[in-house]
Amino acid sequence: MSTSYYETYWQRSDGWNPDEGVNHPIERKIFSQLLKPGMRLIDYGCGNGERYGRDMLNRQIDYRGFDISETALANAAVLGLNVARIREDGSLPLDEASADCAMCFEVLEHLNEPDQALAAIRYALKPGSHAVFSVPNAAHYVQRIEFLLTGFWNPGGSPHTARKSPWRDPHIRFFNPSMLRRMLEASGFEVERIIGEPFTFQALPWFYKQKKLLPFLTLLSKPFAWLGTRFPGLWSARLFAIVRKPQR
Repeated sequence: MSTSYYETYWQRSDGWNPDEGVNHPIERKIFSQLLKPGMRLIDYGCGNGERYGRDMLNRQIDYRGFDISETALANAAVLGLNVARIREDGSLPLDEASADCAMCFEVLEHLNEPDQALAAIRYALKPGSHAVFSVPNAAHYVQRIEFLLTGFWNPGGSPHTARKSPWRDPHIRFFNPSMLRRMLEASGFEVERIIGEPFTFQALPWFYKQKKLLPFLTLLSKPFAWLGTRFPGLWSARLFAIVRKPQR
């Protein structure tokens, strides 16, 4: 995906925006476990900083955000965030072993060469420190059913493109728990946990747009929430990975 695409991607609009939503409960739990005030945190693919950057400032984290979009970085800078551009080869303007933790949420599926991003993060992390990743689950039951019944593969990157023009969609890499683990291990990380988010009916087509139905869908989903955490490969729409850079 070209850099110019993401200049448009991060422009504010009256419709869907990629920074919508708040930190997921799983994210908040992970942050509370891994992050302490004063730690230096890398956010690889920080976007405009709206979703995570300000939260990290409130946590008194030494936040360092990186992205390829000048539009997104300009917005993040206005928020008072310390941000810089990712280099053309995917590397970061950071010294080796200079960061205490890293996050990379909903980014790897956008990259032609995600292993370059993983190498950059690994290089910047101190030995023994953690990184947290998240990606959409391409093996989610909704994806399976739609493909089985219609033969249409929904990349799911943006409501503006996923169905109308999937060849323009920003999601170009696809992962399930096994594939995510294999990629992270091949990049030199020790995978501690792959976590699925709780099952929810809000992930179904059409329903996720019906804001008036969200309270009802949340209530309806609660008895089945365990499916996503117990069997993430099938029932979780999103996957989280907690990894560690080896001591040596």
